[in-house]
Amino acid sequence: MGHALPERDRRRQVTYEGPRGRRFQLFPGSTLASRPPPWLLTATLLDTEKVWAMTNAAIEPEWVEAGLPHLLSRRHFDPRWSRKQGRVVGSEQVSLFGLVLAAARPFHYGARYPEEARELFLRDGLVAGEINLRADFVARNRRALASAEEEEAKQRRTGLVVDEDWMLRWYRDRIPPDVISAQALDAWHARLGKEQRRALQWTREDLLVADGSDAERFPAYIPLGDARLAVHYRFEPGAVDDGMTVVVPLHLLNALDAPRLGWLAPGFVQEKATALLRGLPKALRRNFVPAPDFARAFAEAHGGADAATDSITGALARFLKRLTGVDVAATDFDEAALEPHLRANLRLLDADGRRVLAESRDLDSLRDRFGARAADAFAAHASAGLAREALLAFPASPIPVSVPGAGGVPAYPALQDDGDSASLEVHADRAEAVRRHPGGVRRLLALALAERMRQARRQLPVQPKTALLYAAIESAAPRDRGDGRHGDILREDLVDGAFAALVADGLGDIRDAGAFAARSEAVARGLFPEAMRRLQQAEVILGLVADVRARLEEPLVGWARANLDDMRAHLDALAHPGFLREVPAAALDGYPRFLKALAIRAERALRDPRRDQQRMLDIRPLQQALDAAVEQRRRDPAAWQALRWELEEARVSVFAQELAARGGATPKKLARRLREFAGDRGGRAGAGPT
Repeated sequence: MGHALPERDRRRQVTYEGPRGRRFQLFPGSTLASRPPPWLLTATLLDTEKVWAMTNAAIEPEWVEAGLPHLLSRRHFDPRWSRKQGRVVGSEQVSLFGLVLAAARPFHYGARYPEEARELFLRDGLVAGEINLRADFVARNRRALASAEEEEAKQRRTGLVVDEDWMLRWYRDRIPPDVISAQALDAWHARLGKEQRRALQWTREDLLVADGSDAERFPAYIPLGDARLAVHYRFEPGAVDDGMTVVVPLHLLNALDAPRLGWLAPGFVQEKATALLRGLPKALRRNFVPAPDFARAFAEAHGGADAATDSITGALARFLKRLTGVDVAATDFDEAALEPHLRANLRLLDADGRRVLAESRDLDSLRDRFGARAADAFAAHASAGLAREALLAFPASPIPVSVPGAGGVPAYPALQDDGDSASLEVHADRAEAVRRHPGGVRRLLALALAERMRQARRQLPVQPKTALLYAAIESAAPRDRGDGRHGDILREDLVDGAFAALVADGLGDIRDAGAFAARSEAVARGLFPEAMRRLQQAEVILGLVADVRARLEEPLVGWARANLDDMRAHLDALAHPGFLREVPAAALDGYPRFLKALAIRAERALRDPRRDQQRMLDIRPLQQALDAAVEQRRRDPAAWQALRWELEEARVSVFAQELAARGGATPKKLARRLREFAGDRGGRAGAGPT
């Protein structure tokens, strides 16, 4: 089946799109060809130069939903409060193997997701007053709020009226969890007694916080997503839990925000700011005397309002700069030297919340000890019904970018490569999910295209000479291929390299079966042409490798031993076993120039070995710096691979300038890039020539 696309071909014929992205047209002899219907069911597809639908009938998409409910995929999105309907509605997309039958059909969101619908009902309906009720308490509350806001305006002050979070908590604590619509709220309200109804109304005193109550200055919890972490206070200097203690469930440890914890509670801000100012170096401290006055001004201006977006040291440094013009950096403040009660104490509970695992004021220390267990616990909470193992095909259901995790903290599903299969896991760290997902998609593509890859290997016309040249390189680190034929090793590496080039980017965006099928089809079409292109490259490259190797193996009298060893090491690094499979396509295009530059160097080094040695000493620090940077930053392969090929271009610019290094690569530019990559902008990471 399929639906008509809006665009037409040159003959004004309608094209239909079916499941898995397949496109076809009505056979000209079909009775429906003169007036193509919007939706079509075909019994026979004839695949010639075009794909023709031969036996056809007009249908409606609703018939498919009624007849094939077990094959449909449904995606729910865009939940929103509807004042007209008095409930939370969402949009539903219905598809059959990627063919969308209904794009955005409205449905009752609360019937499927009552907890999320309740939050939208409370916040967007009750708190915002965007609700039509027979009960009058919401209208009364809005009038009381307007009166309180008028009082705030008269005093020309902000912060006197409670915020929306207070209103949300107030309604949440009083309205039953199963009330998620206007109709249900009216029915529940009608059963209440007179006193219970009066308890649902705000008073002016409820809404005005005056100069701030203890409940506001020292809250009983801090929010983390939709979770609320309990907070306890104790005044006993020297005690382990003196000051503010935050109770942290194990699965939320990795979701804690260190800058937010640094603000403590609003009631501590002035005292902590005073201590931070007194801990400044004397040359800075004398600009902010008396410290308590500056701290008081900071607390009045900021309090904890910036806790969600900034650290207390960063906010204090900018505040002092604006106030006095004196340059202060956040790093000038020494939080480690503060009294213990001015740093949050973290009480970590085990998975069931009954036992204390540890208490510490050092978040990094807790994560070092319990981070792995916390990640497992978070995944266990978040992946219920979502995690999959031993996947050999792409899941039928779309993989969302994020899902609500434990306590409302976002969790990030991602595929990952398990070697002979893939799995679907849920991660607390977004960056980790982004890093793993392309590998999982790549594994599933390799499994889906295994037969096409075998066919491409059989069809590659590899010449015996080319296979023997590659086998000579492979002999340095032989790989077992069963029958041991040299041509099979070369064919396998060429096809694997072609596959890697075709799936080098864009895999992170593939999250549904339709997109996966489209990418799989595109890779299948391009696999053999790309393998042929790489075979033609290989014939040129392997010939140049053999020529350079012959030059370096001749007994050349008068050469410095270090020069010869360096060139041999360079050749081995370029033409290592498996390089036709592993080297990216863009870098492989530059191999003829790299090898010609090495041949030119060998020729010139014979005539002037001392000049060659000087140039070698210009390049060697760059190679050593790259090796050291790679060792420190193993988890950033894309960055160091780019520097790896910039180093080759720098070699061309030094040893064979006539071959025109691409990108204007020079040792000086590369040395600067290496310093940035190593994170040491102030030092000299393998300085090249100046």
